[in-house]
Amino acid sequence: MTQDKKVNDLLSQMRSAVDTARAVTSAAPAPNFNMQAAKPMQTLSNPEEPSQSRALLLLINELMAGVETRFGIKPGTLVERKLVRIFKDMPMATLKDWVESMNNCSPEHSEWQSLVENLTVHETYFCRDPDLMGMLADDILPHLLNLRKTQKQLQIWSAASSTGEEVYDLTFSALRAMQKAGFARLFEGKLVPESGWGVFSFGTDISNQALRTAKAAIYGDLGMGSFRNLPDDWKAMFEDVRIAPANAMPGVNYFKIREWVRQCTRFERFNLMNNRPPVMGMDLVFCRNVLIYFEDPIKKAVQTMLARSMSPGGVLVLGASVQMLVPEYFESRLGKGGPWYVRNDTRV
Repeated sequence: MTQDKKVNDLLSQMRSAVDTARAVTSAAPAPNFNMQAAKPMQTLSNPEEPSQSRALLLLINELMAGVETRFGIKPGTLVERKLVRIFKDMPMATLKDWVESMNNCSPEHSEWQSLVENLTVHETYFCRDPDLMGMLADDILPHLLNLRKTQKQLQIWSAASSTGEEVYDLTFSALRAMQKAGFARLFEGKLVPESGWGVFSFGTDISNQALRTAKAAIYGDLGMGSFRNLPDDWKAMFEDVRIAPANAMPGVNYFKIREWVRQCTRFERFNLMNNRPPVMGMDLVFCRNVLIYFEDPIKKAVQTMLARSMSPGGVLVLGASVQMLVPEYFESRLGKGGPWYVRNDTRV
């Protein structure tokens, strides 16, 4: 029996468990991927079967170790408890065979993807950090436009783009900065780069589900959704949706990113554990929220990979709480929105 056939046979037995996983994930609080090692739980819901409980916990710890090895994400105790709830009623032999089969599969296998989808959070929204957006407009983009006025090209990478809001924020901000600098103009309601100028914005994420949303570029106006912090002047990049998406919620208005913004963007799946960047020559790289889920050695490896993707003079923006672990490749600057890092000439 081939490995894929064995995995598929096991998965057919686990379909109800996968459905339970999704239900639990949507109903439970957001998981806390802290950076501490998961501590074994002392008791489970069935104290009369301690040996089975220990066996279940060992299998779940093995599964979480697989997530960390393949994706860099170190799940915390809340995720451990969630997995216990999901799998506690499954026959132990079936679960053991499934975990064993998963361990023999690559990170690209659909079930690893499904598991990571359920254990990670894709919560984001437009203009999430106004101070950072202000610093981008006032300091970072003018620096980059002056640097690239000969090449007439801005290349941007959002390295953990989730459902796409950050990519569209960066693209719209770049076009506005180009207009302010005289490198783009408003024509029939569109911000159009002047002849020879271009903007390329690239978004990557580990989640296929998030990437589908990003590519569709359609967002619902929910109370705490993508538009919760949207400035009035940001509304220019949206248009009404004439036909609601298939998964539309009743009574919710949906809006789509305008074509003149979308045409500057591209989205692909990428695992940050890969030390070969998917793009090179980047002028602006954002990697803000995902690194908090990683241990320091993995953070350093990711930051090295990001540095490898960048052109000299390019700018890296990390999360406010993320320490720069490869300072030999960057010059640090500080603005009202936090630190930003200018790539030097040192080769990676």
